Amino acid sequence: MSVNQFVLEMGRPSFRDMQLTAQGQDALVEGEALLAISRFSLTANNVTYAMFGDGMKYWNFFPASSASLGRVPVWGFAEVIASKTEGVAVGTRVYGYFPIANTLKVQPIKVSAAGFRDGAAHRQEMAAAYNHYSVVQPEDAETEGRVALLKPLFMTGFLLDDWIADERHWDSDYVISSSASSKTALSMNACLKRRGGVKLIGLTSARSKAFVEATGYYDLVVTYDQLADLPLQSSIYVDFAGDPAVTAGVHNHLADLLKQSIIVGGAHWDAERTAAPAALPGPKPQFFFAPTHMARLSAAWGGAEFNRAVDAAFDRFAHESRAWLNVVESEGFDAAQSAWKRLLDNQVSAKEGLVITL
Repeated sequence: MSVNQFVLEMGRPSFRDMQLTAQGQDALVEGEALLAISRFSLTANNVTYAMFGDGMKYWNFFPASSASLGRVPVWGFAEVIASKTEGVAVGTRVYGYFPIANTLKVQPIKVSAAGFRDGAAHRQEMAAAYNHYSVVQPEDAETEGRVALLKPLFMTGFLLDDWIADERHWDSDYVISSSASSKTALSMNACLKRRGGVKLIGLTSARSKAFVEATGYYDLVVTYDQLADLPLQSSIYVDFAGDPAVTAGVHNHLADLLKQSIIVGGAHWDAERTAAPAALPGPKPQFFFAPTHMARLSAAWGGAEFNRAVDAAFDRFAHESRAWLNVVESEGFDAAQSAWKRLLDNQVSAKEGLVITL
């Protein structure tokens, strides 16, 4: 099948520099399949992938055309348009991890009715969770958009909730979340709220405060310029913002009352790139890597039970999200570039979920 194949690449020194690159059209060999990418989301999570592209090897999933460029991973849907792999039929729709491109060549392994993994050699050193493609039934655009926007982020929130509960909240009274309007923070706090047993505080901008309060997931919402108002009680800090100034403010205010400090994301991407970490009172911040916890929990519960629990919790959260999240869909690579710039410039409202179709 002859398809004009293109991919959007970003400058690794500067995420604002973008170019559309033509991909080769080599014929498939035995054991390969070609996917046509049709719908994906763009959120602050994708900015986090770029921020940690080197340290966490996110750039390695989809090698770029030069060392100065990177291909930012996104979550979305695709259809098999050509296949030389037994059990992977043309027309099969899949959900998974993609570059911002209209096609992706994969080498399916561990093929089953539920999906397959990409066995491409360069992807094997990275976490297996990112290499799996699930077979799905086609849904309406709004439903697929909501899944693309929320499901990968919800998985991180679900895993954080389980870990925090498993550790008995480190005997803390509060869980404090920065970037409280982010979809990952909302996911975690929705799970914690349902579980109970700890009070939840959201840190956010003045612009987003009303939105965060309206979700109903937080017991208290505090703006970044009011960190001195945080209760002087034992607390856990979960950092979804990646802003050193906010982290320093929380640590300095709570000091030894802070029992755990967890780094999850980098929604405040420019602050992370321009400020160096400083010695802080309280616990040393530690990075939360969702695939490690996913493997741990899946092994403990069994894969089928883990998937059942995640799906049931996600269905509740996706339904609740209709009250506070609008799926906003646009088409084409130009739309993807525009959406990416808006994310970098913090011009996307918390109620707006950006979905791109190709």
